[in-house]
Amino acid sequence: MRTLVFFVGFFLSVFHAWGQSQIDSLRLELTKPGLHDTVRVAIYNDLSFYYAGIDPMVGLRYSDSAYVLSSRLGLTDKAITSINNRGVNYWYQGQDSLALESYLQVLHAHQKSGNRKGQASAMNNIALIKYNQGDYRGALESHEASTAIFQDLGLRKNILNSQMNTGVVFLALADYPKAMEYFLKALRQTEDQDVWERGNLYTNLGLVYKNLNQLTEAESYHRKATELYRQEGFKQMEASSLGNLGAVLQLRGKIAEAEKLFSEALILNKEIGNKRRVASDFTALGSLYSEKKNVALARKYLDSAAVFYSEIGEKLGLSTVLLQLAKLEKSDFFAKNLQKALELEQRALSLAQESESLEAQRAAWKALSESQEEAHDYLNSLRSFQNFQVFQDSIFNDENEKKQLSLQIGYEFETQEKELKEAFESEKQLLELEKESEQLKASLYLLGIGAVLLFGGGGFWAFRQQARNKRQKLESELRAQMAELELKALKAQMNPHFIFNALSSISNFLLKNQPEEADRYLTRFSRLIRRILEYSEVKEISLREEISLIRDYITIESLRLGKKIDFEVILEEDVDDSLLMIPPLLLQPLVENSIWHGIAPSKEEGLITLKVLNQDESCLLVLRDNGTGMKEFVQIPEKHHSMGMNLVKNRLENLNFKNGQSALSIFWKNLSPGFEVQLTIAQPNSMKFS
Repeated sequence: MRTLVFFVGFFLSVFHAWGQSQIDSLRLELTKPGLHDTVRVAIYNDLSFYYAGIDPMVGLRYSDSAYVLSSRLGLTDKAITSINNRGVNYWYQGQDSLALESYLQVLHAHQKSGNRKGQASAMNNIALIKYNQGDYRGALESHEASTAIFQDLGLRKNILNSQMNTGVVFLALADYPKAMEYFLKALRQTEDQDVWERGNLYTNLGLVYKNLNQLTEAESYHRKATELYRQEGFKQMEASSLGNLGAVLQLRGKIAEAEKLFSEALILNKEIGNKRRVASDFTALGSLYSEKKNVALARKYLDSAAVFYSEIGEKLGLSTVLLQLAKLEKSDFFAKNLQKALELEQRALSLAQESESLEAQRAAWKALSESQEEAHDYLNSLRSFQNFQVFQDSIFNDENEKKQLSLQIGYEFETQEKELKEAFESEKQLLELEKESEQLKASLYLLGIGAVLLFGGGGFWAFRQQARNKRQKLESELRAQMAELELKALKAQMNPHFIFNALSSISNFLLKNQPEEADRYLTRFSRLIRRILEYSEVKEISLREEISLIRDYITIESLRLGKKIDFEVILEEDVDDSLLMIPPLLLQPLVENSIWHGIAPSKEEGLITLKVLNQDESCLLVLRDNGTGMKEFVQIPEKHHSMGMNLVKNRLENLNFKNGQSALSIFWKNLSPGFEVQLTIAQPNSMKFS
């Protein structure tokens, strides 16, 4: 798993730093006289990024220098780059929370500037942090959002990387078929020049086969990756691939070849100066020599690994090495020193607790219990074993949660999405056939007009006017049908993802033994889905029905967001919401925008107010929230988003075209704080308010 995490980290950005020589060259540039400040900022940013994998403390100092200088010069783009590099360096330090904070700053900055590519890249980085924190659902959602933007912008390489990252999440969930599906899908889209991408896909496929214990296939893919990196001179990636290949060969019993590969990886990583990878290579060699019962070399390499891990502050790696050293102290082919082994295991336990790794703490308690039993300290051995059992159960529960999440994603989400998409495509095809039929009829009308023109010019104008009216009628009917189809397309986008998140939240209540809460939200959820299905068959519903649907929707989204959201409805005295008819789901996309682009980024509790006013022959619907306002109002084309203002506006235009008049209109404005949308709905003269 440690190898897997390493490769995920490499997707934080396109890796274009290959060693100490690049750093030396840039530092030399800084010493040149007359260096312009804009050039200096660029060099600071490059050094910050290059140092991330070598010495992140130095990398952070360069990112801070770049930020201060770029801010003083008003270079906004350079300042954003420095914040992103700060996140990269925090990630290499293992400080995920600080890295996430940096990437969120970058995301908000790109949202304000409208840089969609920057938004997608930031969401991709945020997904990687969520992955490291075990938030696999959040990681998948962020990857889906970033992939949607990359696809919309036509950025092929970014799409490849995002698909790879999604596959890595499924690999962590032990959903190997789904992981392989994403890796192979990305691999099919690569081109000859996509060396870096193909190398990483080969590596990840090798990891899948290794976890499936299909070691021959795993070896084949790791060899492909190694050869590819070697041909292109990608030394850092080659070193990592050599380590992966060596691990597979060691499992296959090819110890001599594995030893050779670990040594080659060590030489490359020393040349590059990546201390973290050097320590990992020392650990691999120490483990291999322990297996060969070569105590002297095993101790030498494990001691070296401990020194390097201590220097870079890598607690989890150091804990693993100390347990291996303790195992040497207790081995039969070595002069036993049980007291030394106990001291090493106590240190390993402390480091594991500081790292908060369940697996590391489980391993430390298990080793400590066995050593205490061998030392006849049975009471402490029993206590250590009990602690080991606690972490064993925690890991088991964690794996069960991963399995449950994988099943939810693999079955509920995809099955319902597939069904809805198939229905949508079928209806779309029928509409296209009907459109072609109507076009054929229109053509025949035109031919008829041409025939009549041969017999006399007197009827020309009448026939031409008739044909024009017919075409306009056909266009009106087609646009009206498209308006209805667009509404169903909205449901096809919203339902699968919304259902998945709602069921996941309800499942979480059950896991926490909160059946009352689960029942309450399940009731609202089922009622909401039933209404959506019912309303898809009608063209209008009452405002009262729409309000009831929105109340259930807000309650469920509030659960997902983890924040209280109140919904207040104010009806003018002469307004009857049971008589006021509107298109179904007209207000829901606006409420969704208020929640996710206004209230979600705000630190305050949410409040959404709907005010209905009676005007001359029309009604005014005013929807207002207390969110962050227009400056945070950015539509990101996620796979499951509500499509917000654009969708509502387009629907109103289509409905107005159908009715032949401006029956509905929309207007929005920014507040301080908050955001307001005004919908005007014309009512028939026969409409009576109470």
